Amino acid sequence: MTTRAHSLSIAATIVAIACQLPAAELAATPEAPQRLRVAVTPLAAAVEWTGARPTGVMIDIWEDLAGRLGVATDFVREETFAKLMECLPAGRADVALGPMAITEEREKVLDLTHSISHSGMRIAVRQRESTGFLSALESLLSWKLLELLGVGLGLALLSGHLLWWFERRHNEQSFPPSYPRGVWEATWWVASTIVTGGCDDKHVDTALGRAIAFAWMIGGIVLVAAFTSALTATMTAERVTGTIHGPRDLAGRTVGCQAGGVTVPLVRQRGGITQEFQTIHEALDALQLGMVEAVVAENQQLMFLTSQANRQDIRLVGPIFESFDYGIALTAGSPLREDLNTAILRMREDGTLDRIKDAWLGKHD
Repeated sequence: MTTRAHSLSIAATIVAIACQLPAAELAATPEAPQRLRVAVTPLAAAVEWTGARPTGVMIDIWEDLAGRLGVATDFVREETFAKLMECLPAGRADVALGPMAITEEREKVLDLTHSISHSGMRIAVRQRESTGFLSALESLLSWKLLELLGVGLGLALLSGHLLWWFERRHNEQSFPPSYPRGVWEATWWVASTIVTGGCDDKHVDTALGRAIAFAWMIGGIVLVAAFTSALTATMTAERVTGTIHGPRDLAGRTVGCQAGGVTVPLVRQRGGITQEFQTIHEALDALQLGMVEAVVAENQQLMFLTSQANRQDIRLVGPIFESFDYGIALTAGSPLREDLNTAILRMREDGTLDRIKDAWLGKHD
């Protein structure tokens, strides 16, 4: 009986040790880090994807954040910014790197972190490099000048008919009764009055004719002044930066914007005619080809792209407008938000955020 009890005791001890081994081994094995699906799309300066994995200022910022949070990353490539905006609600990713402008509309469907950077919109236009007489003459062909010239010629022709009609029976020497020649002489007199104040070899005899003559002597001064000022403005301003100098000049202009971005509603609010492109590269290509009159995009992206050798004919005009804070997007209600916000604040305080941005974008005021 004792031997049997002793055997049972040994067996129980062996079973207990066997049961404890997996737990001990499990405790000794380090816990696998959480893996996050991080969606990115190629965005100039922020994200570029030309090799096996993405690079860029946003990628370096995220890698630092991931290290602080102790998470692993599986990058998910989205081809366009519009698809990047759709990937979180569709469940294709846990995080989206834009950076994303923090707006009320986006907060309704996504969670956005604290600000990573602060920037705004900027306008890019084609730079005029041609010089000489032909380019100066070409700059005169603006709709404003042509409309003004058309109104002046129309009024001169109408006044010529009236003047001939009133003078043809009383002043045949200056205004012959025959229609074609008489109207021509009267119109010539009106044109001479606009430019020089009168015509020496012709005189006006009738009261109604003199009323027309007096009106043109006064009105001609105003018309010439208006035409001269419009001509001067066209020849100076357009030779420098074209007809778009800032946000106010976007009204009625065809403006290239990135589809899905905040620029589309902003340009429309200013009366611009938006033409949407999948990428900023495509929008700038269209600008160089003359398909759009300007491109509106985030300032740092435009600064980076217009410094490239193939974009030397594009320049930035006007001030930065519609400033935004830019953050990282998460799925609505994401538990990562607080941890990411804390890590972003630490990166700000220890200077890591500024060092990464300066390394990629340089220092800007």
